[in-house]
Amino acid sequence: MKTPALKTREAGLLLKRFIELAHWVRQRSAEGDASGNGGTGGEPYGGVLVTVDELAGMWGCSRRAAQQVLRRLASWGLVAWKPQPGRGGRSQLRVTVHPVYAYFDRAEMAMRREQWAEAAFWLTEILRECPCIPQVPALLAEARAQLGLSPATGGGACCQE
Repeated sequence: MKTPALKTREAGLLLKRFIELAHWVRQRSAEGDASGNGGTGGEPYGGVLVTVDELAGMWGCSRRAAQQVLRRLASWGLVAWKPQPGRGGRSQLRVTVHPVYAYFDRAEMAMRREQWAEAAFWLTEILRECPCIPQVPALLAEARAQLGLSPATGGGACCQE
């Protein structure tokens, strides 16, 4: 049986890898749209064709570990992954949840551990990408107050996602 600290650390690593993956898919999707290949959808976090070896290289882990991460992210509903057989098979991968939700989870974990600087970082990332989430400015003000900073936060246009 794993201790809660180990589960939290493992969840943190998976969220970190999900965030990296979401941004990588967004970049690949944009490059695919521009060049006419690579992307399988028109939305920013749409699908891409990818090998497991490419993901293992991005994450700095083994092929097997990359497959396990993909399976876990798919079981959590964060990605849709349709693997193709063989080592060179290009699997279809689509991010199903905006990474802002992962940022929120990271911020929430940091606040529970009273790591206010980390919480403020993730809440600022949320505001930068999607300032329309109503409770974020209040949470950021709380984290900034715990750090002895001014609770002022900037506004911005809503992401409408």
